[in-house]
Amino acid sequence: MDSKLSENVINQIKKFGRYLTRKQKLLIYKLIPNKELRNRYKKYGLCKECNQPNTGKQDFVKNIWCQSCNSKHFKQDFNKWTSGNQAIDEFIQEYQLEAINPEKILEWISYDKFTNIEYVAEGGFGTVYKAKWIDGQILNWNIKDKKWERKDVPPDGIVVLKSLNNSQDINVDILHEITRHKLFGNDTYIYDGIVRCHGISQDPKSQNYIMVMGYVPGGNLRKYLNQHQLTFESKLIKLLDIAMGLKSIHDKGLIHKDFHSGNILSAYNQCYITDLGLSRPVKEENNGRKIYGVLPYMAPEVLRGKQYTQAADIYSFRIVIYELILGILPYYHLAHNDFLALKICLGLRPELDSVKVPQLLKDLIIKCLDADPLTLQQQVNYLRF
Repeated sequence: MDSKLSENVINQIKKFGRYLTRKQKLLIYKLIPNKELRNRYKKYGLCKECNQPNTGKQDFVKNIWCQSCNSKHFKQDFNKWTSGNQAIDEFIQEYQLEAINPEKILEWISYDKFTNIEYVAEGGFGTVYKAKWIDGQILNWNIKDKKWERKDVPPDGIVVLKSLNNSQDINVDILHEITRHKLFGNDTYIYDGIVRCHGISQDPKSQNYIMVMGYVPGGNLRKYLNQHQLTFESKLIKLLDIAMGLKSIHDKGLIHKDFHSGNILSAYNQCYITDLGLSRPVKEENNGRKIYGVLPYMAPEVLRGKQYTQAADIYSFRIVIYELILGILPYYHLAHNDFLALKICLGLRPELDSVKVPQLLKDLIIKCLDADPLTLQQQVNYLRF
């Protein structure tokens, strides 16, 4: 089947308006038998450069994306930038050539393109800063001016700089984390609850590499709960967002492996999951791996040394539900040590009897706490609510 529209078809459909009449819709099925091309034409229209159906669109704006044309524009710019590392250059270039919409782009962003750099937090992996990205993200190619059009990333051009410890020599794990983040954003019309990765940079002093991520102004969920009084309805909305984000991860065949309130970012209206550094495809998981995670959120089978599964993520999600509904940390009255780990393995769970929530939600929490990972795996469907 043809992968491009013929000149005859193009000449006919170029006469159609933005909104097709019933007769035109019927004609489109005859003129464009290729389902992918037909759907792209109906959603995004024709590219003004090559007259073929566009491949994507930026959220909430009219900027249209043509993968075929834009890959040529990216390629023409390859000699205008370099990270100084061939592996990184080729990694970024591959994403640019294959980007089907602006969300899929990856850029090398020179450190001097950031201003107002502020320290945010430090963790085991490195240090987090926030900064203003001067240029902003690419929207589309301006045919008339022959250059990329850009705009500030929300909010107000602020991004997160995730500086990775001891990353002077780039390694596979860093590129894998970026790859996992770029799995998301295939359809810019669907909220998937995952923080975006815009590009890679490098600190000129430490030489550590930096992941340039989307900034969520509310901070992590733990911080947000400490600073805001939420209605029960608001808590349910946030739970739905979190569930959708975790479902997005599982639908890609991944396991998060470090799912807790510190890795859930809360904007005023939505929640986003971040830190996919430990995420692995299900098929890559096997026994013998080191145990990672925040103890109160870890599934008992993982604490016993068994492999991580998507079911273990669901157990962690249940602990997040408890924390969000009650507004307190799980096991806040106990030391987080080996003794707590042993008690969890023996059946200790956060107390629910005194919690005033609908029975349906209590049932969900209890099922997500099932100690049998085979039974727990069945609860993945509960993410659909």
